[in-house]
Amino acid sequence: MKCILCEQRKAKRYCPAKRTYICSVCCGEKRGVEIDCPLDCPYYVEGQSYQQTKATRQRVKKEGVQSYIRRAELYNRNPEIFAQIETVLVDFFRRYNIKDEDLTTALDLVIKTLDTEKKGIFYEHKAESKIVNELSGQLLAVIRTFKDRAEVGQGRISIDYAIDVVQEFLKEVKFYREIETNPQTYLINISGYYPDKAVESRSSGGLIITP
Repeated sequence: MKCILCEQRKAKRYCPAKRTYICSVCCGEKRGVEIDCPLDCPYYVEGQSYQQTKATRQRVKKEGVQSYIRRAELYNRNPEIFAQIETVLVDFFRRYNIKDEDLTTALDLVIKTLDTEKKGIFYEHKAESKIVNELSGQLLAVIRTFKDRAEVGQGRISIDYAIDVVQEFLKEVKFYREIETNPQTYLINISGYYPDKAVESRSSGGLIITP
């Protein structure tokens, strides 16, 4: 019996999302991205654990434990903003098939815009790509929800905190671009934490904390 996805390799692994057997290669490459994996699928759980452990070890080796401590501190102050940023990234990845490079550019634009705003000048920096500009705009919209609206209460953030959060995402993406050859590795990895096509905000998020 051949895998229904690639139609090349033998189907040896049962996929609860497809309700049939698929090959291990397709399972590894497509789970959480092209396959709407249920959260209790043992292959999905195992795969996410492996990817996070791998990234953790590599980043600790390169940057030390301080990168984990700083990101954890920022996350604990406002988990919801991390979750909402992640859902925007996953949504754009699935809709437009953007690359990690596009995300790097968008995050850079957000930081430049916030730095400019911090100086009292309201100007939204742009790139040549319409999709990158749209992504940057949606990320800024998320940030302004927490920064400018009093109704968010204790979840309200400062512009300095917003810059720090975006910089942490940028560092994470750049790290993945350094250690992986696939131009979408970071986005594929983060999408694995949101297996449903209809991406919803989760307070727990898909935070990738790499100590």
